[in-house]
Amino acid sequence: MVRYRWEDLPDEARTHIEAYFGPVRGAVSAGPGLTPGVAAHLSTERGGVFLKAIPSRSPALRHYERELAVNNALPHDVPAPRLLRSGYAADWLLLVFQHIPDAREADLSRGSPDVATVLDTVACLGETLASCPWPDAPGIEEKIGAMRQRAESAITGGRGAEALHGLDLDDLSGSALLHADLHRGNLLVADGRMYVVDWSLACRGAAWVDLALLVPRLVAAGHTPQQAEALVGRVPTWKTAPSAAVTGLAAVRAGFCEYMACHGPDHLRPRRERTAAACRAWLDHRMP
Repeated sequence: MVRYRWEDLPDEARTHIEAYFGPVRGAVSAGPGLTPGVAAHLSTERGGVFLKAIPSRSPALRHYERELAVNNALPHDVPAPRLLRSGYAADWLLLVFQHIPDAREADLSRGSPDVATVLDTVACLGETLASCPWPDAPGIEEKIGAMRQRAESAITGGRGAEALHGLDLDDLSGSALLHADLHRGNLLVADGRMYVVDWSLACRGAAWVDLALLVPRLVAAGHTPQQAEALVGRVPTWKTAPSAAVTGLAAVRAGFCEYMACHGPDHLRPRRERTAAACRAWLDHRMP
C-alpha cells in the first residue's frame, strides 16, 4: 500500500505543523504499512519529529483516532514516544510524536540480547497498564472475535478447528491496556532503551494476551515454539493464562494469518505467510 508523503499534505496542514515546529527542511517516509497515512520523520528548525497523518475521509481514520486517544491516556512512565501535538487541519488528522534518534527495530532472533529487553518491556507494560488508563478502550474480545471469523475459512476441520471454536472469548477479558500488535517493527531500540510505538490497535484485556500474541513473532524469528513459550513464561502474567485459551488463540492466529496471506494486501502477504507458518508450528506444538 503506497503511503501519502509529506508533500501530499495540503498547504494548510503543512503550515499548521511548521507553525509549532519551524520550517521542515527534510522528510523521510517510512516503508509501506497497513494504512496509507503519512508516516515520516521530519527534520525541522527545532529538531526532529515523527508525523502520522490521514485524511478524515479515509476508512483508516479510526486507527489514527484510537492512537490519539491511547497516547493521550498513556502514563508518562510507559516507554513510548511522547505525543507532542495533535489536531485537524485542512480535514487531515495530524499526530506529531517525539523523534527517537538512531532507533532500530528490535532483533527477536535466538541469541539476541534484545529478546530479554523486549520481555522486560512487556512485563513493565503489564504492571504499569494493569488498570487501563483509557476508559473508552474496546475489549480484546472484539478484535479476536473478528479474527476468528476470518480464521474459520482457513481452519475447517481437525483439532485446530476444535480449538478455534472452543475458545471462550471471556477468557481474554481483563482490566489491562494491551498494545495488541507487538512485533519487531513496533519495538524500537535506541541508546539501550526499548520504545513501544504504534498503539493504533490497543484495547483492554488480560495482560497475558500480549505475551501470547508475541509467541508467533518469536517463532518466526527462529525460536522453536517450546523455546518461545519458555521465554514468555519468564513474565509473571503468563502464569495466569488459561491453557485452553492460549491454544484457542494460537488457532485463531494461525487461521487468520493464513486467510490474510491469501486475501490481504499484496505487499504484506509474504510477511503474513511467514507468520502463518509460525502460528501453525505453535499450534502443532500445543496440539501434537
